[in-house]
Amino acid sequence: MKKMTAISLGLAITLGLTAPVYAKTFTVGTNPQGSLFYSLGAALSKVMVEKTDKQYRVSPFAGSSTFIPMLNSGRLTFGFANGGEATFAHQGIGSFENRANENLRLVGVAIATQTSFAVPTKSSIKSIADLKGKRLPSGYNSGRTFHYYSNAALSSGEMTIKDAKKVPMPNFVKAINALAEDRIDAALVPMNVGVGKKAMATMSDGWRYVSLENTPAAKEAVTKNLPSARIVSVSPSKSKTGVVTDPTNMIEVDFYVLTGAHVSEDTVYNLVMTMASNKDALGKAFGAFKRYDPKKMVQDNPVPYHPGAIKAYKEMGIWPAN
Repeated sequence: MKKMTAISLGLAITLGLTAPVYAKTFTVGTNPQGSLFYSLGAALSKVMVEKTDKQYRVSPFAGSSTFIPMLNSGRLTFGFANGGEATFAHQGIGSFENRANENLRLVGVAIATQTSFAVPTKSSIKSIADLKGKRLPSGYNSGRTFHYYSNAALSSGEMTIKDAKKVPMPNFVKAINALAEDRIDAALVPMNVGVGKKAMATMSDGWRYVSLENTPAAKEAVTKNLPSARIVSVSPSKSKTGVVTDPTNMIEVDFYVLTGAHVSEDTVYNLVMTMASNKDALGKAFGAFKRYDPKKMVQDNPVPYHPGAIKAYKEMGIWPAN
């Protein structure tokens, strides 16, 4: 009996010593390595590992159409997507037509980004309406989100892509390169994106943003074409590449951390509270996180928030009263 007890005790100690090897790892789904979402996911994972006793790992995929269903089914813990993608995915519309991901939940806004059409600095194009009949990128088959960005931006000037000369492009990076090579007349450029800065340096006179219309009708049209998108006014500064006109009206979209309904309340609560108390660490891990504002993590969106996030925001005093 004593021998069996000793063996049992030894086995228990061995299992106890090896238990951390089997600790749960929380995965963060993103777009491919090199993308903004990958960099955000890697930075978030790094900070969560450093500031908590939890293990986090970034998991890159071909795109949101791959990893959002994995969030929905419980095969990933967290992920990144813009507000429009999240809405499309949850409701089964747009790029997720007839593929509703009803278990998708919002955690909160990480950062917001601004986007508009850019044209060569000396172009005669001054407004969205001036893009009529011009060579514009279309399709975006490997970066479908920009199809909806394009629709939204054009709609602010009462235009559609049918009013332009469509030039098929797989994604926004190829489109920006085509602008630099004078193969198209305008391209959507997210604020301060690396490929945009490269184009600015390689084009003889650089490029500038075209200001969107900012009427009530334009605002409604933008949000209709890209859920959660809004029009914001941006003023020129050294930190805002391509912003020349004051103000320049652009589309702003929130980039969310997402999760699934299956994820525990404690897990989501812990993520939100750790993010909110470690803004500086996130900014050091990846520069784009310097724009992160814990007080702006809650924004209107048709997708429901996770209960764990709601608990955190109530404690932070930023959850809407109604």
